[in-house]
This record gives sequence, structure tokens and C-alpha cells, in this order.
Amino acid sequence: MTTRQIDELIWRAFTDSGFRERLLNGQRREALGAFGLSAAEQQVVMTVKADTLESFAGALCHPGFCGS
Repeated sequence: MTTRQIDELIWRAFTDSGFRERLLNGQRREALGAFGLSAAEQQVVMTVKADTLESFAGALCHPGFCGS
């Protein structure tokens, strides 16, 4: 997953409350569908455990998680 993809995902969650709700409350797989992630990338994002956008973003931006 590239840094750009992570930026786009977080920006969408920040600006779209419905998307953010789906991302954090059980509909993450459906929410991720619009981002063209590979199955492996989706699986990695699905493993993030977070109940706030801040903790979700922090998990995605953790060193070693982001690609180039």
C-alpha cells in the first residue's frame, strides 16, 4: 500500500462522515472497495484495530506498514 493510497483513504475518512463510520464500525471491507487495493492490501487494512480515525491513521502510518 503506497503512502498516497493511505493519504487518500485517511483524507476521505476525514472529510466524509459516512465513509468514516463504515471504516470504523464493521463495514470496512465495503468502504475499501473504492480504493482499488489488492486483496493482500485489503487484508492488511482489515487487521487494523481502531475505534477512532486518529488511531486508525496512526496504525496505517506506522513504520513498516506503508509502501513507497
